[in-house]
Amino acid sequence: MKLSCTAIVLLLTTVSAWGQGTVPGQTPRLVIPIPVPQEEFTSNKPVNTPTSQAGQEYLIGKDDLIEVSVFEVPELSSVSRVAASGVMSLPLIGSMEVFGHTAREVERMIEEGLREKYINDPHVTVFIREYASQPVSVIGAVKVPGIYQIKGQKYLLDMLAMAQGLDHTEAGKLIQVIRRSGDNTDEAQTTTIKTEDLFENGKTELNIPIRAGDVINVLQAGSVFVVGEVVKPGEFVLRQGKDITASQAVALGGGFSKEAKKTECLIIRLHRDGTKEEIPVNLTKVFEGSANDVAMMPNDILFVPANKVKAGLLRALDTTVATISGRLVYRY
Repeated sequence: MKLSCTAIVLLLTTVSAWGQGTVPGQTPRLVIPIPVPQEEFTSNKPVNTPTSQAGQEYLIGKDDLIEVSVFEVPELSSVSRVAASGVMSLPLIGSMEVFGHTAREVERMIEEGLREKYINDPHVTVFIREYASQPVSVIGAVKVPGIYQIKGQKYLLDMLAMAQGLDHTEAGKLIQVIRRSGDNTDEAQTTTIKTEDLFENGKTELNIPIRAGDVINVLQAGSVFVVGEVVKPGEFVLRQGKDITASQAVALGGGFSKEAKKTECLIIRLHRDGTKEEIPVNLTKVFEGSANDVAMMPNDILFVPANKVKAGLLRALDTTVATISGRLVYRY
């Protein structure tokens, strides 16, 4: 079908109007912006902002990218990365130890090296292009564990936010901040913080400053086992590391079965040295209020026997004991 000239002109006019967001005789159409991809939430890339304490100059670290400019001698300018040994290569001068020095100190060192043999009055500028020596490791029960290059002064909650928060199904009640002592990697200071105090009790002083090289370890929650005559025997994670008692463990297991022998329950506690402790619990008296409830620890087993001996229950208990023994051997 052929179009007349008038129709073609009208069509072009309409398309042009649509291109400007409106059609003649109609109200402007709603323009929905296309979302622009944002920077990744977690990034291990080098950054261009240093981390240093207030009032202190940044100390050059390994893997930092350094730009050196020599005034009126562009041939001697260079850009190089600090090696793992703490040195960087410079024209004419060769290798120079820069690790642990400030940019101003390195400027003076380069000027002295050039003044000795090559230039009467050198003027050197040192600029740090990338700060790649500021890693903080966040490990353990967080959603995105990893090594994060940090910008500026960060605090504990900042780093946990970068790791997208705690994994609430796995996180225990303790957070460790491990800090190396100077250049001695064999010595470290560990600060232990309770998650409940940090997140729920409003103890803002526990939101401690984090430095490059720190390791933040969110300890995993332990678990207890309920074996025997309960509705749903199994392993139960202690959410946020909160302790429970024997009666609460029974509740987690859905309550007693009809054949449960409530008066002769047993808490089995395995120690790291291989020894086993057995703690009798009369849950009938506990529920009546005539006996104290017994607190359980991570890796404890609450065994609820039956009124009649059942070989299956004993096999389940042996399997659970073997599982916990293996964890104690390989985890510690």
